[in-house]
Amino acid sequence: MISFEHRVLSEYRIKIAKIETLAKSIMAHQDPKGEESKGASEFLDVLINETDKFYENNSTILSNNGKRPHARSRLPETKEWNDNVEKFYEKNPRRRPRK
Repeated sequence: MISFEHRVLSEYRIKIAKIETLAKSIMAHQDPKGEESKGASEFLDVLINETDKFYENNSTILSNNGKRPHARSRLPETKEWNDNVEKFYEKNPRRRPRK
């Protein structure tokens, strides 16, 4: 049976992948000023807001597993999240992402 923690981590990974895919397609679109790109940008904002709410609701699980808010996130950094992430990487130095 899948634990709740694993399910939250998997769902967060999927949400981040959706954001990255949509952002990449917007940037590579032929007509970046067109209606299609504007609609996609609005939808990207919706996805980012949804991901931010998900991170706020499950912040303890995500930060204790080394996950920070996405780079496009509009959430302010908190000391608690940063401390949890640093503790995780001290325990698991090989899992630290490359810079």
